[in-house]
Amino acid sequence: MDNGKTIGMILLFGGIILLIGYSILLGFEEIMKSLDFVSGVLIGITIIGFLTLIVSIVIEQRQDTKETLKDIKKEDLQP
Repeated sequence: MDNGKTIGMILLFGGIILLIGYSILLGFEEIMKSLDFVSGVLIGITIIGFLTLIVSIVIEQRQDTKETLKDIKKEDLQP
C-alpha cells in the first residue's frame, strides 16, 4: 500500500500548498468573502488526499494484522 500512501500524501500536501498559494494570491479577505470554483477544487483535492491517506492506512493495518496472525504459532493463540 505504499502507492496509496504516496498518492494520498501528494494530494493532501499538494492541495494544501496550492490552496495557501491561491489564498495569498487573492488575499485572505477575498477568499473568505466568496468561495469560487478554483478554491473549491483545491479544497476538494485536499479532502480527497486526506481520505485516500486514511483509507490506505486502514487497509495496510488490516493486512499487517492478518500477516501477524499467520506468523504466530497456533499454540501461542490458545489460553
